[in-house]
Amino acid sequence: MKTRSIILLALASLASTLVACDTVKAPYRPVPDQIGANYPKITVSGELAGFIETGTPIVEKSDVLKVTVPTRLRSDPGYSSNIQYRFLFFNANGSPARGGEMSWRFMNLPPRDQRFLAGNSMDSDATDWRCEIRLAQ
Repeated sequence: MKTRSIILLALASLASTLVACDTVKAPYRPVPDQIGANYPKITVSGELAGFIETGTPIVEKSDVLKVTVPTRLRSDPGYSSNIQYRFLFFNANGSPARGGEMSWRFMNLPPRDQRFLAGNSMDSDATDWRCEIRLAQ
């Protein structure tokens, strides 16, 4: 018991010494994003992972950027799912386009049937996009 107390006292002393060595109180830094420029175009919330399938997105650029994502729920008949989705639009340098974040839209996905998630940018400068899908709230 006495040995354990001595060891705990020594560890506490070492910990306070290490804390005392931090003479520069610098702010905490974020961890670099490992995904970076390779961020996926379509993301789903964790609860939907493995249950949502998406086809090849259809992207049209006229006066604005229009995107349609074919989507299908992989569940068995009788198990539909209520989801919400939104598109985010970006300009050529990767910054959000003006009005580039649309509000969440509701959709019921029946099992195994294809539905189409669609959105368009509000800014003619939009050149890139991302789609987020989550369970309806």
